[in-house]
Amino acid sequence: MSSFRCSAASMSLLALLGVACKRDATFIEPIPEYAAINFVNAIPDTNKLAFRVVDMVSNAGLYEAPFRTGSTFPVGIEAGTRHIKVFFDTSDVVLAQTVMFDTTVTFAANEHYGFLLTGFSRAGENPAIHGAIRTDGILAPPGAGKFAIRIVNLAPTLAGAVPAIADTTVNVDAFVRLIGGLPGGAAEVVNLAYGGASPYMVLDTGRYRVTLTATGTVAPAILEAAVPPGSAATSSQDRIAGSSISGSMLTAVIGPRSVVGSKAPQGGRPSARSTDTTAADAAQRVFRSNDTVTAQSGTLSVLMNRSAAAADSVVGRTGTGASTGANAGDVVFVSGATQPEYNDWHVVIGVADSLSCNPVDGGDTKTKCAAANVVATTRFRFKYRIAGTPASPATGTPVYRLYPSSYSASDFTIPYILYVVDKRLNAARVPRARRARGRRRRRRAGPAGHRRGPRDGSGLRATARGRAYHHRGDLACHQFPRGRAVPDPQRPAGTGHGTGLVDRLRGRKSQLDGRAG
Repeated sequence: MSSFRCSAASMSLLALLGVACKRDATFIEPIPEYAAINFVNAIPDTNKLAFRVVDMVSNAGLYEAPFRTGSTFPVGIEAGTRHIKVFFDTSDVVLAQTVMFDTTVTFAANEHYGFLLTGFSRAGENPAIHGAIRTDGILAPPGAGKFAIRIVNLAPTLAGAVPAIADTTVNVDAFVRLIGGLPGGAAEVVNLAYGGASPYMVLDTGRYRVTLTATGTVAPAILEAAVPPGSAATSSQDRIAGSSISGSMLTAVIGPRSVVGSKAPQGGRPSARSTDTTAADAAQRVFRSNDTVTAQSGTLSVLMNRSAAAADSVVGRTGTGASTGANAGDVVFVSGATQPEYNDWHVVIGVADSLSCNPVDGGDTKTKCAAANVVATTRFRFKYRIAGTPASPATGTPVYRLYPSSYSASDFTIPYILYVVDKRLNAARVPRARRARGRRRRRRAGPAGHRRGPRDGSGLRATARGRAYHHRGDLACHQFPRGRAVPDPQRPAGTGHGTGLVDRLRGRKSQLDGRAG
């Protein structure tokens, strides 16, 4: 049997370690200063890319990023001179070492930057791959009831535009209008060349679309894209920036189509949806009242309110017999009408479904028929506005393709627009019930002796300005906190939040800023 011997020296050492492990022996690691950055991949002829900071461990970056991918929301990047490389993002260990772009940038604390990668990666193509680093300074949000938007042109060619244009390198004008308006008069952005950026436009909040035309013209539209409206705060989500949310700051990035046959994403064109093809409803298919067009996809007739609790039954349908799928603010591309004014890019100004009842009853409403054994017929419709006075109803075979409001651009067969948020919004969640608020207060209080202090001007609580370690004399005794508060230079004071230290050390791809919006 072996025995354990303990010398006086070893006991003394253990005693010293015991003293060193006391919780009142701490040191503070300062929080570094941060800038904010959005990355955008606008290279139309290559595979996924990875944007990485290589001079230090940093959570700033963009990973597994195919063409037309960007940091929808700004991420924090350590201030100072940063070395950034862009690699192929692939599981092939050899190809993954391929450096597509290499640059060094100096970032000032609290300022906003855009890292925009554009051009072509293939040899001999013009322009060659290059990075555009935009410095915006400290962004000042627009006032109450306002949002700001600018246009950046990263499309070296507009080849693939529908309808086709003769000069695919033409500069563009941009009309930024409410969805109920039409392009006309002076454009908000004029003669924007490839690589150019407009100043921010400060507009009243609402539902908007961006229409691009060849410079000096109002029509035809090269493309049209709805501006994401954003969303208001809820009990589980902060506000998300968009044209309907006060204080939002957005950039609309014009990108080219994918190079056909390349490793960039291909296809993505929405399927064509039919309008009502029934001869009896030909006059209702696509028709005009002044400058407002109504398009009908079909009708559905249901026998309802039957006696003896009999189930409702379908007794007739025309066209698709189903909803158009469109919503107010969506963009549609219409084709196939004999009269050209009905065709091309338009924005849905409203859903116009209607209900008719046979027999009619005094208790009928817009959504329900009151009579017994009544045939309720729903017409599925949406509306958009046009310029001109074509014959009505439209003839030919009109169809439409839907482009819902989105930050991304998924039709790679045409040039299109993606949107990025340049400045995060102040947190403004809707409070939950009183009981839930109480639970949150108790959780925030933390363990005894670690109650959070008041917030300070940095956007962090005063007790979170550094990270405390309980020093016990050796690495094994360090107690790492569950998280670390990291200031977001684009978030107003009083909205600090954290990201895991272990995540940071492992170089994981999570954003420093965590919460969307």
